[in-house]
Amino acid sequence: MDKYMTELIWEVPIIFLALLMLTRLQGKKAVSHLTYFDYITGIILGDIAASCLIDETIPLIRSITALALFGGLSILASIVGMKNRRVRLIAEGEPVSIIKNGKILENNTKKVQLDIDNLRMLLRKKDVFSLSDVEFAVLETDGSLSVLKKSAKDTVTRSDLKLKPLQEKPSIELIVDGEIDEQKIKEAKLTKKDIENILRQRKIKAVSDVCYMEITSEGKIYCDLYQDK
Repeated sequence: MDKYMTELIWEVPIIFLALLMLTRLQGKKAVSHLTYFDYITGIILGDIAASCLIDETIPLIRSITALALFGGLSILASIVGMKNRRVRLIAEGEPVSIIKNGKILENNTKKVQLDIDNLRMLLRKKDVFSLSDVEFAVLETDGSLSVLKKSAKDTVTRSDLKLKPLQEKPSIELIVDGEIDEQKIKEAKLTKKDIENILRQRKIKAVSDVCYMEITSEGKIYCDLYQDK
C-alpha cells in the first residue's frame, strides 16, 4: 500500500468527524428551510473537505484549520443574526412580495429572477392552479412561496354544504410574457380574434402590454399587465 493510500485511510475519518462536529454545532434545520447562505456555506465546507482528500499536496492540518475557521465564522454569523436583525437580513436576505392585491409585481419578479412559468409551478405546489385565486404571494428566504388566497376562494366548500363535488380543471394560459400561446388558445377553443376582442374590451392596446393572461375552468379571464394601474 503506497503512502497516499495510507494517509487517505486515516484522513477520511478525521475529515468526517470534523464535518459532523461542525454540522452539529450549526444546529438542526430542515433541508427545505435552508437559506441560500446556509446552502452556500454547506457547499464551501464540502469543497474544503474534498480538496484535502483529493489533493495530496494539501496538509491535513491546513484543511482542518480552514474547516474550523470557516465553520466558526458561519456559526458566529448565525448567532449574531439571531440577536441582530440587520445582520440576519444581510446574511439571509428578506422575503419579497411577488403578488399584491391580485397583481403580479413585475419589478420584484425581475429582482429575484422569477419568471411566470416558475411562479405558476410554485403556486401549483400550494394547490393553486389559477393566478386569479391569489390575493398575496411572498417569496421566502428559503425559496418557498407563501400564498394567501382571495377570501372568496377560501370560505365555504361544497363538502361543507354537502353538495356533490364539481370536476375542476387547471386554468389555461393564453398570453405569457407578451406573447400569445397559440397551442393553448386552441386548447381553450379560442382564436386570435377572440384574444384581440378581450384586449379591446379591457382597453389594452397591444398583446406586448400583457405580462400574463389565463382563462379559468369557469370561463373567467385573469389578466395582468406589465404596467398595472
